[in-house]
Order: sequence, then C-alpha cells, then structure tokens
Amino acid sequence: MPPQELVDKRQRIGVEMRAMVDLAHKEKREFTAEENQKFDRMHEDDQATKAQLDRITKVEAIEAELGESRGRKADPNPTRQPGTYDPPKPGGGSREEEFLSGLEGFRTWLLAGSTKRSKLTAEQIEHAKRVGFDPAQRDIELVMPMEVPHSISQARSMEYRAMGVATGPTGLYGVPNELMRPLEVALLTFGGMRQVATIIRTDTGATLPIPMTNDTTNVGEIVAENTTVSSQDLALTQLNLGAYKYSSKMVLVSVELMQDNAINLATFLGEALGTRIGRITNNHFTTGTGTGQPNGIVTGATVGKTSATSQQTSILVDDLIDLEHSVDPAYRVAAKFMMHDSTLKAIKKLKDTSGRPLFLAGISTGTPDTILGYPFQINQSMGVLGTTIKSILFGALDKYIIRDVRAVELLRLDERFAEFGQVAFLAFARFDGALMNAGTNPVKYFINAA
Repeated sequence: MPPQELVDKRQRIGVEMRAMVDLAHKEKREFTAEENQKFDRMHEDDQATKAQLDRITKVEAIEAELGESRGRKADPNPTRQPGTYDPPKPGGGSREEEFLSGLEGFRTWLLAGSTKRSKLTAEQIEHAKRVGFDPAQRDIELVMPMEVPHSISQARSMEYRAMGVATGPTGLYGVPNELMRPLEVALLTFGGMRQVATIIRTDTGATLPIPMTNDTTNVGEIVAENTTVSSQDLALTQLNLGAYKYSSKMVLVSVELMQDNAINLATFLGEALGTRIGRITNNHFTTGTGTGQPNGIVTGATVGKTSATSQQTSILVDDLIDLEHSVDPAYRVAAKFMMHDSTLKAIKKLKDTSGRPLFLAGISTGTPDTILGYPFQINQSMGVLGTTIKSILFGALDKYIIRDVRAVELLRLDERFAEFGQVAFLAFARFDGALMNAGTNPVKYFINAA
C-alpha cells in the first residue's frame, strides 16, 4: 500500500476511535464488551499501519543518506536550459535548498499532467516522490494552519508548519506553505468578513454544534440567613454549522509557465484558487440565504433603523446614531460598522450639528479610522444605499462564526486541455457560517425605506 494511503487509513481509524469515545462520554457510560473488542481491533490495526509507515520512512531515509554520500549524479538532461534548478537530495542542504527541492518536486507533479510527462526523467520522478509529490497521483491534500490570520499582513508573515501530506522523511520542504499563504491572503482580500468574524477550523466536516443561551431576563437574588436559594435553569439553544463544498472551478496553467523555474508556481496557483473561492464565500458569509449555502451576517441580523420614506437612497447623521443605540450597550464595547465603499463615501460627507465630520481619519500609525468613534470594515458584498437595501451593519461582528474545514484538495486534470498545451487544476474546500444570535440581536442593520 502506498504511504499516502497508509496515512489516510490511520486518519480514518483515528476518527472512528474518537467517535466511539465521544459517544460513550456523551451517554455517560463505559464501553460495552462489543465496543471494547472493536476499539481494541482498531487500535491494533492503527499500530500495525504505523509500523508499516515507519519502515517505509526508515528505508527512504537510508536511500536519501546513501544518495548524499555518493554525491550528485551527472545531469541526465544535458540540454537543460541555463538558470534552471538542479534539486538537492532530500535530507541535506540549507533551508533554502530544501524549499527549492520541494518546489522542483511540485513542478514535476504539475508537468506530469501534461504532454511533457514522457520527457520527465526517472531522476525527476523519483525526486518528486521522495519530497511528497507522486506524479502518478492526481490529487494532493493541503492543510491550512490552525492559527487563523485576520489581516493580510498577518497572513503573509505567519509561520506555516507541516502543511500537506508528506511521504518522505522530511516532507514537502515548505512548498505547501507557499501554496497556502497566498490562498489565505486571497481569501482575506476579497471581502471583509474574515477580518471581523470569529473563525473556527476543524479537521473534519462533521456537524459542529455551538451552544447558545439568552439569560438576559433572569437576575440574581438576595438571600436571607438560613434560607435556601431559588433555582433557575439556563435555556440552551444550538447553532449547528455544517460544511458546504466550494470549488475554485478549473484554473488553466500553460506548460510553458510550469517549465519556467523563474515563476513561483505555488504562489501563482494559490492566488488563483484562493481568489475564486474568496469571492463566493465572502458573498455567502455576507448575504447568504442559509438554504444550500451559509447563512450570511446580513440575513442573520435584525433591523436597527429604517430611514424616512423621503430618503430612499441616502443616510442621515441621526440614522447612524439611532442604529448605534439600537444595539445593546454590552455589544457596543467592541462594536464595528460594516458597509460598501460607496456607502462610506456618503458617510464621509456627513457632519453633526456642530459641523464636525462623523468620519474621523486615524492620525497616528496603527490608529484606525472611525465613524462615531467606532472602527468600520469595508465589505464590497454589502448592498449600496438604495430602496429596501440593508446597506449598513453595526454591532458585535465577531459574533458571526466562520467554520473552515482545514483540508483543501487540489486536483490535477490530465489530458483534458492537452491540445492547448495546458493543464487544468481544481481546488475543493469546505466552509460554513452563521451569526450567533440567541435572541439578544448582537448585530443590527440600517435599511432605506421603500
């Protein structure tokens, strides 16, 4: 069995074992005799699979060490263009050499889907396998880090570790890092929901229940000496997040681009895939209907202020003040506005009764611009000022929960566009989102009257 299949097998066994433990814990009981036997069998199967993986890893480590001791072989491709990269063997060299080694393996995997496959040398194929990219495998799984960036600069500076699935002793030499970093940046760039929402990342797409309660009508009590206290239970509700499967659609890459080592293919591909997924998910996180797609923050919010019938496409200072105070003070501590850029333009023109602008630009570095003293987030998926349009949100925007399933699957479509000298790549990722609102309405919207 190939190493990747062994890794997948261990992951499946782990999920099943965890499910058994969670079920028994939920039902507050011990394992039955039958469950004990099943659990023991799965544990033995897992240990046997692990031992098999360890043997493969040890053999590959020995092969890599022997390869280093023999030194590099003569270039099997004497017609190689000047400036192209001759990859080092895994397990040796600097961090930069290891990254370049992984990048070369990734390039071989890309080319394996084109008509240039027959021109790949045995050394290139073997090297690609050793660093985790089997040219015969048409899909690879990439894993986003559990640390979630909330700004583009943070995404670009984050340290990414253990991305993807590796078959060699060292792994993918940072290539998936370079693929996931631009994907993260692209997800953040197209929209604004990921900058303000609370993001939860899970390893699987199983239904994720999040408990909620609304205890605002209950208060404590004064207790006299030697008297018993009253009882008042919490009424719990649940927000269930699933995992909708999103596709990047096909991204076509020319053979010439893949052959050119001066191009960072990982960054190019990560940006292309992330851009498409970023656009549609931000739309759904903003205005999704909740039917067959995430429930958007606008959909989950409640009305805070409706304009006068005489201002169907405009906003007044009083509208913003009324919207602010329609949200409970408990949610205004870290509240923000959210709107389309054209709406911000209209707000920048507003002044209070003393002639002072509502919009205040941050003066010092790191100080955000504000509206009525609150920061704001631009989101181009928000509607613009217009009749019956919910154009401005205000409140605790971090009460919107985005659920990411960490694994992103990258597929290589062989032969489909061979006559054009192109290879198609396709990414699948799973997400869901909803506003946590147990009845306290943490986010409200402004809407223009009909």
